[in-house]
Amino acid sequence: MEPNATQSEMAHLLRVSWIVLIPAGVLLSLVLYKLAMLLHSLLDFLNLARYELAPAMKDVRLIAEHVEMLSERAATGVKSIEEGVASTGPALKSLGREIQHGFQSFWGGIIKSFNRKR
Repeated sequence: MEPNATQSEMAHLLRVSWIVLIPAGVLLSLVLYKLAMLLHSLLDFLNLARYELAPAMKDVRLIAEHVEMLSERAATGVKSIEEGVASTGPALKSLGREIQHGFQSFWGGIIKSFNRKR
C-alpha cells in the first residue's frame, strides 16, 4: 500500500471517530447531568423526610394509642351490656309471668263483676 493512501484512510477514520465521539460525549454528559439532578433531588427528599417524618410518626403513634383506648372502652361497654342483658333475662321471665297473672286476675275480676246477679 502506498503511504499516501494509508494517510487518507487514517484521516477518514479520524473524522468518522470524531463524528461518533462528539454525540457520544454529549449524551454521556447529559446522562451525568441527569444523574446529578437525581442525586440532588434525592438529597432534598431525604432532608425533607428527616424533618417531617419524625413528627408524622409521632402523630401516627398518638392516633394508634387513641384508637387502642377507644377500642378498650368499646369492649368494656359491650361487656357491661352483655352482663346487663344476661342479668335481666330471668327478671324479664318473672315479669312476664307476673303480667300474665295480673292480666288473668284483671280479666277474671271483670268477668265476675259482669256475672254478678243484682
